[in-house]
Amino acid sequence: MKRIYFFLPAFVFILLCLAAPPKAYSQTACQFNIVGIWQVDGANTSSPVLYRFASDGTISRLSGPVAGHGKEVSETAIATYTLDEPKAPKAIQFQVKKGSEAFSQGTISMAIKAYDENSFTCTKPDNSSTRWVRADDSRYYLVLAGRKGMFYDRSGPTFPMLVKLDGDKTQVDAVGIYSVRGTANFGTIPSETYREFMKESGNPSDVLLRLEISGGQYERGLQILRTWERRVREGTLLYPDISMDNILLVKQITESLNQCAERVKLYNLDWGVDDKISDNTNPTHIPFLYFQELRRLNQALHVGDEKFHHSAHNLLKTLGQQ
Repeated sequence: MKRIYFFLPAFVFILLCLAAPPKAYSQTACQFNIVGIWQVDGANTSSPVLYRFASDGTISRLSGPVAGHGKEVSETAIATYTLDEPKAPKAIQFQVKKGSEAFSQGTISMAIKAYDENSFTCTKPDNSSTRWVRADDSRYYLVLAGRKGMFYDRSGPTFPMLVKLDGDKTQVDAVGIYSVRGTANFGTIPSETYREFMKESGNPSDVLLRLEISGGQYERGLQILRTWERRVREGTLLYPDISMDNILLVKQITESLNQCAERVKLYNLDWGVDDKISDNTNPTHIPFLYFQELRRLNQALHVGDEKFHHSAHNLLKTLGQQ
């Protein structure tokens, strides 16, 4: 424990730097990402026309089963687009070299008046507005999982897990503290560990909060996990005590949820006078208590087993838990 408290002052400084975003959220904190499939809001919802914005600057109209979401998707027309500032755009320009039913030939510029993770609104030269909404049939989840009483100090595995369900494809990513022959280790969570937290156990020694999140929240969280995986590979963790690295990880990934808007209720884990979790608490136990408090604050957002398992049929089949 002496080593833990030796590094505590610098650790607290970093926690303060990584404090939760301010209560008043603005678009300057939310980076725009146009890549993906979109549709015009208010269009025919029974058979919507979908458009794919690609990272190479092309936009294509999609056709195929279920309005372009099936396996036989085809592109019926292609144009190009340009954003004046990709991460914080104020204008978008479309250019069509050859006209078609989907796109009129020529160049048109529109002002972007508003945007968030799942929509953006453009104003045409005639002052009419068009609102685009993201059309994503993938499902995304953040799972905060923990267990106590496994290690010598009565702590245990605690980690965030991201789950992406995309048709018959499932991606699971998790980083944090896990057990190696009864000893705490930090890094990519093995499948045999995270599969234990695919269902709620009902055991008071376990904690589980499962949130359905947006594609933007998922991508931000995935980038955080990839950064910590790289730190493990390169031996560049921030502290010799892995419990401190784990605290920073869980703070970063939970606080990233509210980057573009206040989506969840957060607890301010900052070692301040109002932070009761960190008060006289061994750092190895802090993530578990933090997850417990977030579960209490966001009980209404928690996705229960029945609903999640219905969405994750292929995942549970793969893991052999049905």
